Amino acid sequence: MRGKDGKVGAWNHAGQPTQEFRIPDSVVEVTRQRGRIGEGIDHPAVFPLGLPKFFIEAYTEAGEIVFEPFAGSGTTLLAGQLTGRPVRAIELAPEYVDVALRRWLQHHPGTVPVLEGSGRTFAEVAAERLGETAEVTA
Repeated sequence: MRGKDGKVGAWNHAGQPTQEFRIPDSVVEVTRQRGRIGEGIDHPAVFPLGLPKFFIEAYTEAGEIVFEPFAGSGTTLLAGQLTGRPVRAIELAPEYVDVALRRWLQHHPGTVPVLEGSGRTFAEVAAERLGETAEVTA
C-alpha cells in the first residue's frame, strides 16, 4: 500500500527480496471501451485493451505465457501481443472464437489463422459453419 504521499514504505518491504514484483494500486484507471470493437464485430461484454495490458505488465515479464480461460472478444490476445507475452486462450463458444479471430485479423492483416487439428484456415471453417462455399473474409 502507498502512503498519502504516494510512496511505498518499509512496511511493504520496498526494496526487499520479497518485493521483487510490482503490486498495482487498488484503483486501476483505464479508458472504457466505447462502441464496436472492430469493423462488423460486436460483443456484449467487451472491456478496454488497457485493462488486461495493465495486469499483464504488472504480474508477468516479457516472454512469460499468459493464460486466458475465457477468450471472448480476444482483448487479452491483443494485449499479450502488445506487451510481448504469448497468450494461451480458451473459448468454448464458436461464435466468440469467430469474434476473437475477426478482431485479430483486423489488427494483423495478412495473417492466416489455421485450425491446428485439421490444418484448415479460419475462413474455411467459418464458411462451413455458415453453410457457405465462398471464402469468408476477415
